[in-house]
Amino acid sequence: MKPKLLFIKHKNFNARTVDNDIEILKDRYDVTMYEVNTTKGFSFFSELIKEFFFLFFNIYKYRIIFIWFADYHSLLPVFFSKLSGGFSAVNIGGYDADEILIGKPKSIKARFRKLCVKYTVKKCTKIFPVSNVIKSYLERVVPPEKCETVFCCINTGRFSAEENTGKKENLIITVGGGGEFIKEAKRKRLDFFISLGEEFTKRHPGYKAKFYLVGHNKGTATYNYLKELIKSPSIEIKPLTASIEELVSYYRRASVYMQLSFYEAFGIAQIEAMYYGCIPVSNGGGAIPDVVGNAGFVIKDYDLEKYIAAIKEVLDGKHENLRNEAKKRVAENFTLQVRKEKLLDALPH
Repeated sequence: MKPKLLFIKHKNFNARTVDNDIEILKDRYDVTMYEVNTTKGFSFFSELIKEFFFLFFNIYKYRIIFIWFADYHSLLPVFFSKLSGGFSAVNIGGYDADEILIGKPKSIKARFRKLCVKYTVKKCTKIFPVSNVIKSYLERVVPPEKCETVFCCINTGRFSAEENTGKKENLIITVGGGGEFIKEAKRKRLDFFISLGEEFTKRHPGYKAKFYLVGHNKGTATYNYLKELIKSPSIEIKPLTASIEELVSYYRRASVYMQLSFYEAFGIAQIEAMYYGCIPVSNGGGAIPDVVGNAGFVIKDYDLEKYIAAIKEVLDGKHENLRNEAKKRVAENFTLQVRKEKLLDALPH
């Protein structure tokens, strides 16, 4: 019989990264999912009360608790796990480590949130930061041996290598930063992506290059924000993709992938694009250099001239070797199998 594992996450966090971990953990454990919806208002307190009673009556069933992110929802599971002598592991992303943990809270609620995160990372059994940059933040408050970097991954069973064919177009893409949070679009510097597209088109019209911002549905706050910035028909906003196949169709066509964020804890879309031979031309914020390595360009300080030169060289075919390097880097470092081996080695049998 498999040991029982309780998997806890935010209710509204439904990403491929979570699906990947559930697939990994189910290979060894009997996994039960518990979701916490810590939204605003009265439901915030009611959700935490529900979580308290669930853990109070059920903690004895679970030898291991695996939590995605440290936040309000992680304090009680770690507390009950420690009380019962269990093993609690927390997967740490960016916001919990570099915003909440080391930030300076200004409200009572923000101070409570920081308390939750700090208690979580100090009292849990094991921490899995998704990049070495996140690990460096955590090591300010916990011993280094408690942290083990386990990169996010791509499931090559769903993103098939057999589909990694087709002629590349003069297409430059960036993915994400959509929805109702304009601050996310600004953090990802989608404004700079648009400015870069405008300038490249002006200087090199003969390339007929297209710049796509993927993941923005009409009517959303970010779509309206971005639409106001666009002046050239060479720059297009594309909606949120309805399937992996639709997303892959962009990766297969694109010659360049750009991640221009001020800061990224990892950058899952970038490794997906690299797996399909897109050459990354990205900013050096956060973990982006860790991801790109020697398989692309990392340009600092939003130097427009360097970005334009890099894109032109790629479209001129001067760096075709980097397409295979990008895919190789993903295959060696960022696959489901690599993450699976590291996670299962670190968790109790």
